[in-house]
Amino acid sequence: MAEHTTENRAGHLRTTVHLEYGEVVALCRCFKSKQFPFCDGTHKTLDSEVGPVVVHAPKEPQADEGNN
Repeated sequence: MAEHTTENRAGHLRTTVHLEYGEVVALCRCFKSKQFPFCDGTHKTLDSEVGPVVVHAPKEPQADEGNN
């Protein structure tokens, strides 16, 4: 499950999201989500064209069993 941390770096908040292999998350771009940095659909209630950014983490690499 995606986890995030937020830290203050020289007066600016920096959020880092950690994903597991194959995980898909929607990140908020309207800054109104109650689950920020994750999207909760609040943008649909706003007079705006902004929607989430959807991030797909790559699937876990498979070990190449033919080259041992």
